[in-house]
This record gives sequence, structure tokens and C-alpha cells, in this order.
Amino acid sequence: MTIEVAIPDELLPSLDQRSRKAGLERGEYVLSVLSRDLSGPRPFDEILSGFREEVAASGMSDEELDQLFEAARQDSLQDR
Repeated sequence: MTIEVAIPDELLPSLDQRSRKAGLERGEYVLSVLSRDLSGPRPFDEILSGFREEVAASGMSDEELDQLFEAARQDSLQDR
């Protein structure tokens, strides 16, 4: 099925930039965004995968990660 959608001129530069970054043609990129949106919320594991990879690559221990989060939590509480 083909659907025509008018895309405002001011959105085209961003659309083209993101398409290039994804390595896709404009239409392919729009279809991928639409498919991702219609498939529903992403699983939490998928959302955290990039963060988990960065933590693993950093060599940070579980204890160090706990300390980092606790410090951030304390900072957040003080800001309130």
C-alpha cells in the first residue's frame, strides 16, 4: 500500500540527516520510524542495552555502579 504524506519543508533537513545517519533512503527511514512507533513500547531490556554495554566496557564494578547511583540520588534529593 502506498500513502502520500506532505512533509513540511522545515522538517526535511532533519529527516534527511537522520536518514543518512541510519544509512537509509528517506522513505525507508520514514517506514522504519513508523514501524517502530506502531510496534508499541520497547522492552526495558532493549532500552537499557546501550547503557549496559557502556558499563561493561568501562570495567566498573557493581559496587562502583551502586555508589554512582547513590551519589546521583543524594544529589537529586538535595536539589529538591
